[in-house]
Amino acid sequence: MKPETPQEYLLKTEHAVRHLYEGIASCWAYYQKALEHWDISKINQPLTPENKAELDRYLELARKYFDLKFSEGVFAGSILQIAAMGIRYFSRNVFIPESCREIVHSNNKAVIPFCIGKELYGLPIGLIIYAARNQYNHWDDKSLKDISSQVFSVLSYSFRENIFADLAFSLSNPSITIFAYEVLLEALGWTTYDKYVSEMETLLSEAKKN
Repeated sequence: MKPETPQEYLLKTEHAVRHLYEGIASCWAYYQKALEHWDISKINQPLTPENKAELDRYLELARKYFDLKFSEGVFAGSILQIAAMGIRYFSRNVFIPESCREIVHSNNKAVIPFCIGKELYGLPIGLIIYAARNQYNHWDDKSLKDISSQVFSVLSYSFRENIFADLAFSLSNPSITIFAYEVLLEALGWTTYDKYVSEMETLLSEAKKN
């Protein structure tokens, strides 16, 4: 049965979301292990047999991590799917904030409930979740719907000077198929289950008041 309250929804999805975060951690663990064998500080060291063995082990583990990037995206996308469905279930919002009136219009009835939450990068986080969830569910479609593509344009512009994430939200980036991981951990900063559930409690509490 459909949960009747946001609290019940978060409780009934807790087991799944915790396991999804564990899945993300299991992918990242390979790169953490890789960094135990090699990092940028060793770049100018002589390539002794010992260093070469360490470098080879780093490359092996790093390659394993990058092979898991797609799975990492699926884990993150599933979390955003659950977050988006929580908003869809409980949001009573009928207002379009000034911050997103150039993106969302009065005829976008299915999108307006997502125009909630604190603003990041000039957009309400509900709308960021909406766009990332759509990209995850339609990652094989190169022509993402206009609202979602505009949200990604805002994110891409906001991270343009970040040397570690300047292309992390560019939909034309061929190295990323699913952008959910970048949105969940980098843009939203929901790096743990506890952070996720705290933010969702606040978001869904606001959603019921509108």
